[in-house]
Amino acid sequence: MTHFDTRLFLWINASGDAPPWLLDAARWISTDLPALAVLALAPLLLVGPAARRQLLGMGVAMALAWLAVRGIRETVHVARPFELGLGTQWLAHSATASFPSYHAAVAGAWACALSMCAPGRARLWLALAGPVALLIAWSRVFLGLHFVSDIAVGLLLGLACAVTARQGLRALDRRRLRVARTMPPGVGVGEP
Repeated sequence: MTHFDTRLFLWINASGDAPPWLLDAARWISTDLPALAVLALAPLLLVGPAARRQLLGMGVAMALAWLAVRGIRETVHVARPFELGLGTQWLAHSATASFPSYHAAVAGAWACALSMCAPGRARLWLALAGPVALLIAWSRVFLGLHFVSDIAVGLLLGLACAVTARQGLRALDRRRLRVARTMPPGVGVGEP
């Protein structure tokens, strides 16, 4: 954490004169919006194979992001701002490692994978999901739970996990295609 990171955190973190409605909105964004954002995509399960594949990519990317953050936090412990007596904490949270942010990494993976694994209209998906991920990330700093560097690294990690998930799905597709080409005519890939 640098002097710049501390100053940026103190600039974004809500002060005592923050409007109550904004604090309530930030709490909702931080605690409820992540689950709602994922659940809102459930109807895609009914749309068809391409949409289900998009959801699979999203799920894989989110799982990778969660695992990556967990691994990093096991080796590196960075204190949260409130542990250092910085800013104001507006949401109850334990003094677990702060770097990188789970919320930012998973939200970044969610938004990027929705776009990268979309069967079409990738820009539209990013335009819809990107602001949601950024709002979740902003709320964590605003509420005094993370430094900006925790958030930035979390978002970049989420992007990397989305790229990894997309590439993994593409590799599976290539493998399936190779297997299908070696099968005798009339025999499906999953058939005996």
